[in-house]
Amino acid sequence: MSDSTDIAVQFEKHLGSPKQTWLLGAGISSPSNIPLMVPLTERILDLATTVEFICDDVATHIVDFIRADISENANIEDFLTHLGDFISMSERSRTCSVYMDGQIITRDKLVFVHEILLRLISETVRWGYKPAIRTPDGDEIEPEMAGEKGQGIVTIDEHMEFVQSIFGSVRAGLEVVRPPVEFFTTNYDTLLEDALSLNEINYQDGFSGGGVGFWSISNYEYQPSTQAIVTKLHGSIDWHSQSETRSRLFRVRNTDTYPAEGGVAMIYPQATKYLYAQRDPFSELFQRFRKRLAKGVDQVLLICGYSFGDKHVNAEVEIALSAPKSQLTVIAFAEEPGGNMPAALNSWRNHDQWGDQVFVAGSQGLYQGRHGPFFTQTNGSRQWWKFSGVTKLLANGLPDDILEKTQ
Repeated sequence: MSDSTDIAVQFEKHLGSPKQTWLLGAGISSPSNIPLMVPLTERILDLATTVEFICDDVATHIVDFIRADISENANIEDFLTHLGDFISMSERSRTCSVYMDGQIITRDKLVFVHEILLRLISETVRWGYKPAIRTPDGDEIEPEMAGEKGQGIVTIDEHMEFVQSIFGSVRAGLEVVRPPVEFFTTNYDTLLEDALSLNEINYQDGFSGGGVGFWSISNYEYQPSTQAIVTKLHGSIDWHSQSETRSRLFRVRNTDTYPAEGGVAMIYPQATKYLYAQRDPFSELFQRFRKRLAKGVDQVLLICGYSFGDKHVNAEVEIALSAPKSQLTVIAFAEEPGGNMPAALNSWRNHDQWGDQVFVAGSQGLYQGRHGPFFTQTNGSRQWWKFSGVTKLLANGLPDDILEKTQ
């Protein structure tokens, strides 16, 4: 058996590991009409300036100032982090205000703008948004689509098929001997949880209760019937807090008028996401992620739809890989446009000590550490790095052309 086929055999074995941990990012929800970070940023700031603040010169000034002050490539989380910095400065000021381009801005106004932006993000993610598709010359191929209350455009089909591929025949009857599958996600939407419920998969997400649930770290403890555990590292559109410390969280229905105090709690700024993540409950969520990656033999972390742009998440994976006697295997599904992988992923697979513990299923083929790509296709690129491609791989196994070479 050649090196390439041996790598394929190892890859398939890890895909079937009973100790599966998934890290899921925005890319898995994009096909469901939930925008990626760039179009989400453009949408939110456009709604803010042309709709929400059209008659509010001070709020518009805040948005315009921060937009001009941060990097041209900054996203909405960067924007909110910058806004959070100004809120922090205003709280330290004896006048409880800051200067923005010569204009005095009060803390209350900064907080107001922050809350409106959070609401716009929540509504956009909940009801869906699909930007217009244009040619390189700017001609519109497909028009913009924007969902709204009562007329959402979000679909769940791909999430349903993904859940079915994981909990289908491969695991049927084995739940009593296999531990629950753990899902960690940076997404704000509820598609994963909804798909688990619609497939009648018993899962835990840190909340107890009915339509209104309360969060506690103890609610993640395994129960005999638990098949999956969902940990939302950046929070969720249906999370509401009762105080600025966000230490008390409730999951609520989108039509509820209570709890009245507090707002949507995704992971938001104070100075940086890393510092903010040290505050409850997010410190406990990241601690769960850290402990899970360090847990036991044959632990496999499968990564899909993640851009490798969150330094805090990346750091946790690196810590786990670099730990003495680490037995963590990472399988990343990622495109390499122009032959270029995300910088963090490329760094992991080229590491001298533990690079061979990293597999990449990319558009150009299969990699293990520095080796690859193997099984390239002369007539196109492989699609297994996409969310739908991962589902197909889980349901059907290796592609036929690779399977033939391993037998």
